[in-house]
Amino acid sequence: VITKWVPGPPPKIREGTVSIVALPDTEVYAQKHPELFLAQTRWIADQAESRNIAYVLHLGDITQHNNDPQWQVARKSMDLIEGKVPYALVPGNDDYDDLVDGDWQRLRKSSNINKYFKPEAIARWPTFGGFYQQGRLENTYHLFRMHDRDWIILCLEMGPRDEVVEWANRVLREHREHRAIVVTHAYLFRNNQRYDHRRGRERASPHPWGNDGEELWQKLIKKHANVMIVISGHVATGGKGYRQDAGDHGNIVHQMMCDYQKKEMGGLAYFRLLEFAPDGESVHV
Repeated sequence: VITKWVPGPPPKIREGTVSIVALPDTEVYAQKHPELFLAQTRWIADQAESRNIAYVLHLGDITQHNNDPQWQVARKSMDLIEGKVPYALVPGNDDYDDLVDGDWQRLRKSSNINKYFKPEAIARWPTFGGFYQQGRLENTYHLFRMHDRDWIILCLEMGPRDEVVEWANRVLREHREHRAIVVTHAYLFRNNQRYDHRRGRERASPHPWGNDGEELWQKLIKKHANVMIVISGHVATGGKGYRQDAGDHGNIVHQMMCDYQKKEMGGLAYFRLLEFAPDGESVHV
């Protein structure tokens, strides 16, 4: 528990710790403050070896308006860790065009994520597992080892469609021996509650897109004994959230949300470190 924040580097990590970086909602940086996006990834590159960074998870809303200048900022920033630390991307709602005439099928195809982050290049990474749709990054999974255990990172689009959830269930079943981290842009809402359209109107709900947080919990997350962590961004007014629940098999699923946009300059370059301790059981956040 951090009781007082003091400017400076994060505390030293214990020998044998493995780190994963969660990089939430860089949209304002891509739009107005590219120097902060660059500062984030430069720090990751500089610390990759000393902090034993295994993966970077971008939580979506990479850009603010899905336009070329903002994707160019994102590409330039992520280039600083290219080949040094593998990363996983999920699109947020702001990484798509605006909805026109209720055409959700067109909207789903509108993101420039596949233009600036080439799926065919990422598919060649030794840690890359597979696509939901060949050659598209909206739904993917990644495989890596940490503390002599196999892990899977499952990355899902904004408001995953039912057919994507079916695919995700198959992927988790096929990799049941891997401990799993699920990444999607919108899952946890305010007050440590999952998005749930049955409660009434919720700001920027993923439900119009597909499945919201509670639906994902019921249809996917709680069904699999290997799911350890779910992490999302999106909720700028909330900033951060956490809850834990037991899945159907008794496994405790740690669900967290982080999004620092409401801080000055779109987030002051804050991001989150998940430090997996050498005991193979503890995670310091």
